[in-house]
Amino acid sequence: MIDLHTHSTSSDGSLSPRELARAGKAAGLDVMALTDHDCAKGVDDFLDECAAIGLTGVPGIELSAEVPNGQLHLVGLAFDPHDLALTAKFAALLDGRAARNRAILQAFQDNAIPLSWDEVRAFAGDELVSRVHFAQALVAKGLAADVKDAFARFLGKGALCYRNRFRYAPADCIAMVHAAGGVAVMAHPLSLEPDLAALEPKIAALRDLGLDAMECFYSTYDVETTVALLRIAKRLGLVPSVASDFHGAPKPDIFLGRLPVSPDTESRLRTLLRLR
Repeated sequence: MIDLHTHSTSSDGSLSPRELARAGKAAGLDVMALTDHDCAKGVDDFLDECAAIGLTGVPGIELSAEVPNGQLHLVGLAFDPHDLALTAKFAALLDGRAARNRAILQAFQDNAIPLSWDEVRAFAGDELVSRVHFAQALVAKGLAADVKDAFARFLGKGALCYRNRFRYAPADCIAMVHAAGGVAVMAHPLSLEPDLAALEPKIAALRDLGLDAMECFYSTYDVETTVALLRIAKRLGLVPSVASDFHGAPKPDIFLGRLPVSPDTESRLRTLLRLR
């Protein structure tokens, strides 16, 4: 089994990169990618642990691209995580996240919502602070029922304390991954456009920019949605990808190893990632 979209404590997951690798092996995975948000900090530890336990590890990252409507996330896979040009671009993204975090905290203060940086940082430890950590702090203080509620009322796009941040354009995201020897995958496509008829031309435009694959098998998509996405992928000549989007505790209903696919799909993904 393959899972090409997971998160660790290097962004907003609850398992360390090494713990994540061991969890993937225990779940029966053969190939697994670590795709933390905007950074490849945990990739070396993840790959080391994968090698030690007999799991094929794939370096990855999840990038948020700037789009006028919806949300476009692109997963980069099988790139060189030490490519200097790529790591410089990652640094700019992390600077943008830090600036956004300061703006979000100020928004809570401006709205007289009692939340401190120390309370948020406690959920991230020494790792990257994300909106999930703000959400967890809100839940801990009784200001939100759960993470989903925190995003709906405070942190999601258009919510009271949401603040935008620096993102690269879709073409730049795809180009930077390709330049480092990797492949570009569209993550959870319905986040960009929930209407499938309107979604297809948007995916076609990304394909024309160099998109290699799209997530068709996704943890929260039903069979009907998966089949519809597979048909779009076939029409556009894109490889269908497999993604749990596992985070651990922040998304407790999402599990590793629950998305078996056909041997043909697995073979195409292995070829795309140059895995033998």
